[in-house]
Amino acid sequence: MVDDQEALRSLLARLLEREGFDPVQAEDGAQAVELYKSESPLVVVSDIMMPRMDGLALLNEIRRIDRNATVILMTGQGNEDVLLKALRGGATNFFKKPFNVRELIEEIRKVVEFRLEAARTSLFSPLLEEETKRFVMPHADSPFFPIINQVTLQLPCLLPQEDILNLKIGIEEVITNAIEHGNLGISFEEKNKAIQEGRLAELIADKGRESDTAGRMVRISSRLTLETFEIVIRDDGRGFDWRTLPAVEPENLLAFNGRGIFLTKIYFDDVIYNDAGNEVTLRKHKARRA
Repeated sequence: MVDDQEALRSLLARLLEREGFDPVQAEDGAQAVELYKSESPLVVVSDIMMPRMDGLALLNEIRRIDRNATVILMTGQGNEDVLLKALRGGATNFFKKPFNVRELIEEIRKVVEFRLEAARTSLFSPLLEEETKRFVMPHADSPFFPIINQVTLQLPCLLPQEDILNLKIGIEEVITNAIEHGNLGISFEEKNKAIQEGRLAELIADKGRESDTAGRMVRISSRLTLETFEIVIRDDGRGFDWRTLPAVEPENLLAFNGRGIFLTKIYFDDVIYNDAGNEVTLRKHKARRA
């Protein structure tokens, strides 16, 4: 936990300890770099505006030390330009202050799970030429982390390991949108209120039992070649007008309803919707060497 505000830093550390994590604290980026060298944490959660070394400089220095480092940023209004640079420079996610602490903890838990899974998995084959996979999620509570791990298992054939975690986060965000907003029709306002009240799982279960949403599925297909990774995610909902989505620009960053779509547009080279808006194709190309 990196923040020059001791009260916030200590509060977040105590809450993480209650959740079974073992956080260490730094009051600025320079101290965080030294702690990173000695502790090798799975996740760094950092404020952007700090004395001595800000969050962007911290991100760059940590990723110089460890290309697989995972950094989540906290920011207030007015830091949009720096935040967008950080996201394009490899930051995994961001939270606008004031934020829901429960949502931050769940994001940390998710990222830790992905990091640990990546450490356990070394089954990819450098001899792969092409791979296709198809999955169907028949219920709103169908587990999809195993699907994400399956479709990204061979990605080291195409991309450096440090890029893969962010792609997993992007896929998770789109699948979550397909379930919650697409199939179940949960609005952003409903979701935010449920998160604040600690009843998001209850809301999803209730919506899944309603007659007009019961039976809706999410279909996922992926294709990996020597040049491109593509994944298509389709829900059975009515879709939405994706043409109204704002561009990936600093002025839209903190006002963006649906942070996951914004992040996905940064992580992937192509994000393409069908006309109805209930199917999205994500595409990542092999990086060309200069």
